[in-house]
Amino acid sequence: MKKQTKEHLQKCLFEGKVCNLVTEISSKETGGIPEPNTNVILKRKIIEQTEEDFSYQPILRKEENAYRFFEPIAKEERLIVLGGGHISGYLCEFAAKTGFDVWVVDEREEFSNRERFPHAKKVICGKFTDVLPTLNINKNDYVAIVTRGHSCDGDCLYYILTHEFPGYLGMIGSKRRVSAQFKMFREMGVPEEKIAQVHNPIGLPINGVTPPEIAISILAELILEKRTKKTDGTVQTELDYEVLLEWLNGTRPCAMATILKAQGSSPRKEGAKMLIFEDKSILGSVGGGLAESKVIEKGHEMIGSGGAFLFHFVMDADVAARVGMACGGTFDILIEDVIRE
Repeated sequence: MKKQTKEHLQKCLFEGKVCNLVTEISSKETGGIPEPNTNVILKRKIIEQTEEDFSYQPILRKEENAYRFFEPIAKEERLIVLGGGHISGYLCEFAAKTGFDVWVVDEREEFSNRERFPHAKKVICGKFTDVLPTLNINKNDYVAIVTRGHSCDGDCLYYILTHEFPGYLGMIGSKRRVSAQFKMFREMGVPEEKIAQVHNPIGLPINGVTPPEIAISILAELILEKRTKKTDGTVQTELDYEVLLEWLNGTRPCAMATILKAQGSSPRKEGAKMLIFEDKSILGSVGGGLAESKVIEKGHEMIGSGGAFLFHFVMDADVAARVGMACGGTFDILIEDVIRE
């Protein structure tokens, strides 16, 4: 990737802008549409969200002389945890490990400090009604209300219901207690369609009792919401943010694999990336199993070559059964040497 394109992408990430990384893929031999399992030439550019061709989902388009792969690139989904109690501690840890950018807010210093929340990106101590206006909550955010009491829960909920609505809003508490708050908010003029979007009780119903179990149920609901395809202009991507940062900012020699197209029962879809290092260790995944092992071998071979390869793999039912795999399908994966400056 050219320095100018890389800097443009880094600038978008730094400013919190959503963009497309557009990769043009053409045959190294003919300059046209590449055949499967051949060497390719790559050209990249950035398309910002306001431009005409922007795509909210990864998509491979076949054009006259090349393929063009559109990848939506955005910062990690932000999870705002309102309340710093026991459940929040586990939720923060688990959510950070699954790719959320976690912010924690509490009014009490002893419940809002870096020692208590080492996995959080930000820990803010302040009155909820003072802090909430500074967070600039938008439709790409996830908000979990788990404060210490009914009054704080209600203050947080009312503020969010009367401002831009996040992509996910959940609140702890029984339906009976929360329904009384909903009734009061309706009387205060809060639209029913907003109230209906609040997840309460928060989390999937797994009968969790302990703080870690409840945190897991909340995280499961967050992941379900994150991975459910939407049509409201929300970015949908399989990209692991940790892989993106290592690709852009790392120093270790490696190759990168990106799923361009996946058909069948693959656990990973378009946009998933994996880095392959010189010792054959990896960061990220393109689905595991036989296909991934072959990608690792090819990626290891590509390190230091300066080239790129369009890898095509078919695992039909017979092959899957022979190697004892549950998943099969057809995959087109771009494998390229990561050229470090």
